[in-house]
Order: sequence, then C-alpha cells, then structure tokens
Amino acid sequence: MNRRTLLRGLGAAGTLALTGCLSDGPGSQPTETDEPADTPSDDPATTDPAETPDRADDTVTEPDPDGTDDSSATPSDSPEDTVSETPDSEPSATPSGVADSSLAVTDSGCGGQTDDASVAFDGAGGTVTVTGTTWGSDACYTAVLSDVRLDGDAATVVVGSESDAGTDTMCAECITEIDYEATVTFDSALPREVAVVHTHDGEDTRVTSTTR
Repeated sequence: MNRRTLLRGLGAAGTLALTGCLSDGPGSQPTETDEPADTPSDDPATTDPAETPDRADDTVTEPDPDGTDDSSATPSDSPEDTVSETPDSEPSATPSGVADSSLAVTDSGCGGQTDDASVAFDGAGGTVTVTGTTWGSDACYTAVLSDVRLDGDAATVVVGSESDAGTDTMCAECITEIDYEATVTFDSALPREVAVVHTHDGEDTRVTSTTR
C-alpha cells in the first residue's frame, strides 16, 4: 500500500472520531433558534382565512314575512296619499235661506259722514228692502252690498263703501254721501229681525235694527 494513501486515511478517521466526541460530550448544548417555529405572522397575506371571519359574511339577511323588501317602507306617492292642493271652492255669496240679494245706488254727492237706514218687510213677496245713506272718503266712492247673514230669525245686511276709481281717475276731494237701496229675497218665512251695518275702512257701524 502506498504510504501517502495510508496516512490520509488515518488522518480522516481521526478527525471523524474527534468530532463525534465533541458533539456528544457533557458540556455540549443544543442549538436554539431565535424565533419559534410556531410564531404567528402579522402579515395578512399569511393569515389563515379559516381563522379570520369575514365581516361581510356575518350579516344575515332575514326574508320579509310579507315577501316584500324594505323599500315598501317608503311613503307611497299614490293619489290617495297625496294631499290635494286644490283650494276649496269660494263660499257662496248668497247664504242658506237667502234666495237673492242686490243693491243699487240711487244718488251720491259731496256731503257729510252720514249713516242712516230703514227696513221694510214684504211678506207677500218674501223680501226685505233696506233704504239708506252711507259715505265715502271722496267722490269716487260707491256703496256695495258686502254681506247678508242669516242666523235663525235674525238677518244682518252689511253695506260697505269702496272706491271704484281707476289709477288715472281724478276724484273730487270731498266726503261723499251715497244713497242706496238694497233688496233681499228669502227662501221661506221672513226673518223676525233685520239689522243694518255700514262698513268704512274696515270699521263696522250698526246703523239700525228693525223687528217686524
């Protein structure tokens, strides 16, 4: 055998024997790793999907017992639920129990603040006639039948004064006395009492009250 080959074999065998003794000796310590193998990762990409609940999947949709969705809670726009914006019809100028009423101006001219009236009953014709005098602030004022009110056996005839002048009309600056005649026809029996009221600039003046 070649001497060099023998020496190389003996040297290798001695190295292996020495390594085994050092690793098995009483002073040897096991090699420890700095990080435990089971350390959980904070990386969301490595998180087990089975351990992370999906928030969106936790929402349970319960079926509507009526078979309709939540949109049915929205107020309906059907015509039955819509409040009509159509204004009520204007009240009739002729109250219940009154068949007809009218007023005619018989005369007018400069004068004073006169309020006067008289009442005549016509049972055969079913009418009441009011003859009177009211006044206006200038010569363009006239008398109008403002209202007829019937309350049981009592009627009230309201005569107002208002200007009938246009924007380009020149009116004489004087207190104007206005003579008028108002007629009221009733459906049934005549009222037992009739009162006459004159209105000037929103203020009412009770002129007379007549009982038949």
